Amino acid sequence: MDAGHYPLYHAVLLLVLLQAIAMASVKLSTKGQIVIPKEIREAKDWSPGTEFEVILTDAGVLLSPLPPLPATTVQDGLGLLAKKGRRRLSQEETERRIGELVLREDRGSRK
Repeated sequence: MDAGHYPLYHAVLLLVLLQAIAMASVKLSTKGQIVIPKEIREAKDWSPGTEFEVILTDAGVLLSPLPPLPATTVQDGLGLLAKKGRRRLSQEETERRIGELVLREDRGSRK
């Protein structure tokens, strides 16, 4: 094989390997779960926690990875619930109201 065909050989080999990986079969568990074969996860760089959109198609089911959410901090969320005209609660009032909610939920769970 001459040097000119070498890249083509690798491209064809890679295509054959990817097709073999893509044709792996999996079994649905009693919990409705499947395991994506390691070779596919590695080829697609999917790590634990990767979220997918599940799309029903005429041909079956398509899993499409969702873009990762950007990292956020508590500071990013401050003020999200603030509305004009709403007064801010003091720390004491906030703690009192949270305590009331916890007690209400606790009583409701005992019924």
